[in-house]
Amino acid sequence: MENIDLNNSKTLKLVRQLSKKELKLLDQWLNSPIHNKSSKVIKLYECIRAKYLNTHSPVNPYVLLKSIGVLESAARTRTISPHDKKHLQQTMSLLNIQIHDFLMWQSTQNDKIKAMRHTMDAMFERKMYALIPPLLNKAKTGLKVSPIRDIGYYDNAFSLTEMDYFLQIIYQNRSIDSGLQLVMENLRQAFLSKSLLYYCVAINREKILKVGYEYPFLKYIKSYLEVSDVDTEVPPIRVYYTLLKLLEAGNTKDYYDLKNYLFTHLDCFELTDIRYLFNFISNYTIGKVREGKHEFVQERFDLFDKGIELKCWTSGIYFSEHQFVHVVKTALELDKMDWLNTFFQTHKDLLNPNVKDVFVNYYHALVSFHDRKFDKAQAYLGGIHTSEDFTYFIQFKILYIKIYYDRNDMTIDNADTHLINYEMEALRQYLLEGNNKNMAESTRLLYSNFTNFFRRILNRKKKVLYGESVTKANFQTLQQDLAQIAPLIERSWLEEKIEELVLLTE
Repeated sequence: MENIDLNNSKTLKLVRQLSKKELKLLDQWLNSPIHNKSSKVIKLYECIRAKYLNTHSPVNPYVLLKSIGVLESAARTRTISPHDKKHLQQTMSLLNIQIHDFLMWQSTQNDKIKAMRHTMDAMFERKMYALIPPLLNKAKTGLKVSPIRDIGYYDNAFSLTEMDYFLQIIYQNRSIDSGLQLVMENLRQAFLSKSLLYYCVAINREKILKVGYEYPFLKYIKSYLEVSDVDTEVPPIRVYYTLLKLLEAGNTKDYYDLKNYLFTHLDCFELTDIRYLFNFISNYTIGKVREGKHEFVQERFDLFDKGIELKCWTSGIYFSEHQFVHVVKTALELDKMDWLNTFFQTHKDLLNPNVKDVFVNYYHALVSFHDRKFDKAQAYLGGIHTSEDFTYFIQFKILYIKIYYDRNDMTIDNADTHLINYEMEALRQYLLEGNNKNMAESTRLLYSNFTNFFRRILNRKKKVLYGESVTKANFQTLQQDLAQIAPLIERSWLEEKIEELVLLTE
């Protein structure tokens, strides 16, 4: 036990993911004899909460054993026995179970309609039918007044009309309008909403992994929605159907239809849904930018700006470092420096503490490079000592290459020994399939396209330095080839480098 890293225990991981409000509620939960009758579980939780919420604080098993009364002191005066170890494991297991039960209860409380339906089910099982209608009417009213019209809404609408229908059967209501048609309508809309969501996930996964699967039922759904005037006005059906078409065909019209509808119906969706949809749309704009459609840089910024305004990317424990980098690069490309500074100051402390230093340094390196302060940019990059994500390792290398090139200190004497040559070769080697087998081919192609094309620009620059003849037609060919390459990162920067070389030769 002394050599076991308790920081990686399931219990510690769960506790550390809870918000301050949730920790307070869990404290009340554990102190309620209805839920928990073990005083040791309470003492263990109080000890963890007081001493070990910080992920950088190593957990001392002696302290935990003292908290539950197994040891009189936390001093390491003796070795932890197998009996002590078993006692602590059992108490931690009980705390883990309590946290699971607490999270299930909390999940139910967060959806009042589902909670009321569970209560109605309990009454129905006990044949207390007369007590159900007031609760059912309250649930219907709550659902009706809510502006949300997401997948959950249509699930709940079906659930409540289903209970209404059950009651009519019990009371043997033989009227023509039994409510069955409404049950079927709500069931259809709930089914279509959720089905389209998962078809979007499946198609997107196919595009990422370059695989293909058959979805026989999807063609029937699409055929139906092509002629439906009712269901296509249901907000989740509308957005996921449009998103599906965007994923399948990639038409710009579907992008603008989806974006415009979503921006005018944001109140219909929870923040988690908005974040999910914004990420899908953002990925589309990334692809367009990599194809050379520069107008989509502004489109992407609009998505980020709206998402940040809504705080849809800060609803979790931490702000995504991946989103952080995307926002920074997009704002820099549009030269929105005041906006970017405000974003950085308000979001840097929302990053995961385990990676915060890496991405704060990367931010400063990117901004310094943008301001042509190359020494500062290189110094900030040098302060980044590790990154577990190979994508960022590549991006750091590319920024080094851009710094070395834009320093403009390459001469005839150092052209072949300049540091940029070594960085280029290191990146080329890193991108080889044999050296990095875990890299997706789409990722490898994206960065290899940059590396291979930039090498052509670098070779042209060396020729200019050596005084060799480089014709205008040669640069035109380079520009034409660049326009045809996709996917490609740093397209704007590469275009800029070609233009600079053209000016040098005039």
